[in-house]
Amino acid sequence: MPLEAATPPVNVYEGNGQLSVVIPIPGAHPSHIDVVVGATKLRLEAKCKYLQEDQRYHRRDWQVGSWRAEVDLPGRVDPARSRATLNLGVLVVMAPLSETGTGERRPAVE
Repeated sequence: MPLEAATPPVNVYEGNGQLSVVIPIPGAHPSHIDVVVGATKLRLEAKCKYLQEDQRYHRRDWQVGSWRAEVDLPGRVDPARSRATLNLGVLVVMAPLSETGTGERRPAVE
């Protein structure tokens, strides 16, 4: 039976005029990640590329699998200038702070 999408831990920090959201998502592949950046909210959905159901775990403290998160941002950002990178299983989404940011954007995950 497939695992339900888990909610990963999230770090949000501000520096150099932008907000950064950092989310560890083990097993995620850039082409299977959907990030939506809004002016005040970020949504993430990542599908598992390598299913783990057939493993005979003796201990399982973390999963490789599907992830879902919705993050209320502590400040308004400009979604049009957002970007996302995935490196070693850690997704980083950055967007400049903006008093007038509106709309949503799906940045390509690099």
